[in-house]
Amino acid sequence: MLVNELNHSKEKKCQYEKEKAEREVAVRQLQQKRDDVLNKRSATKALLDASSCHCIYLENGMQDSRKKLDQMRSQFQEIQDQLTATVRCTKEMEGDAQKLEVENVMMRKIIKKQDEQIERFEKILQHSSLMLQVFES
Repeated sequence: MLVNELNHSKEKKCQYEKEKAEREVAVRQLQQKRDDVLNKRSATKALLDASSCHCIYLENGMQDSRKKLDQMRSQFQEIQDQLTATVRCTKEMEGDAQKLEVENVMMRKIIKKQDEQIERFEKILQHSSLMLQVFES
């Protein structure tokens, strides 16, 4: 009976050692899974941090682009206003040039009439001078 108990104890010991070995394997596997999860978590956090930094960089770039776009719109509006003013001024100048052309034509006509009158007066003076000479002699 003592031998039976001893054999039974040895079997139990072997079973416990086997279960212990299985538990140790299970613990190592769980530790490996934990390490894998922690590594993945660390890598994911690093990726998230990098993505966050990149997102902030992109947002800053968008803000800069929006500022530049607003400046360009403002400059475009200024140029458009200047162009409108230039066109208006050009039209006014064209109108003034037409008026001056009309005035120029009228002045030339007046000058021509005055030239014709001066020529007639000169002829009259010449005739008068001749007549005076004739009467004096």
